Amino acid sequence: MLMMIMGLELSVQDMVALGATAIGAGTDLTTRKIFNWLTFPTAVAGVALNGYLNGIYTGFHQIGAVEAFCGWMVAAAIMMFPNPGKRMHFGDVKMMAAVGAVLGITKFLICMFYFSLVYGLVSMFLILKSIPREQIKGFWLLLKSFVFAGVNISEGFDMTEVEKAKKKLIPLGPIIFTGTLLAVLLDKWTMHFLGFAWYQ
Repeated sequence: MLMMIMGLELSVQDMVALGATAIGAGTDLTTRKIFNWLTFPTAVAGVALNGYLNGIYTGFHQIGAVEAFCGWMVAAAIMMFPNPGKRMHFGDVKMMAAVGAVLGITKFLICMFYFSLVYGLVSMFLILKSIPREQIKGFWLLLKSFVFAGVNISEGFDMTEVEKAKKKLIPLGPIIFTGTLLAVLLDKWTMHFLGFAWYQ
């Protein structure tokens, strides 16, 4: 079931995923938590909604209840790898798993791609931001030395603040929302660009 929202063609599942991740982004920014009252009901609603719209099992031609449940479990398994509790909070893992239940495995993987891309860019920005201003000028010289002469880029360079920035947990709720939004808007383009012409 597709609906036109501000000129965009969105499914009910898309809107549920975007709504849930937007709420998760808000709670993560304000409390540094994504709560179970959001993640678990979203996942259950994803399974129920897909079952209602497409049936119990569709042979993975569409997202039925079985496929949605598989999306939930596969997403949870994939998100357990980045060391939850240290790099990621468990609320982040459960939010991404809920997205898998709502959108199914294929679109979840697209979400994961854009989530990783945005996360990498944000992390790089924070690390660069942590470098003291007086060392910025020397950064390019060190980089050139590293590229052309194989010199260790950390030699003569205060990496204390950089290491602190690398260890700092980033609130991932907004990044999950951004990844989901990009996946919803660009899923067909992404899959066709990668050569999966069958994706509709």
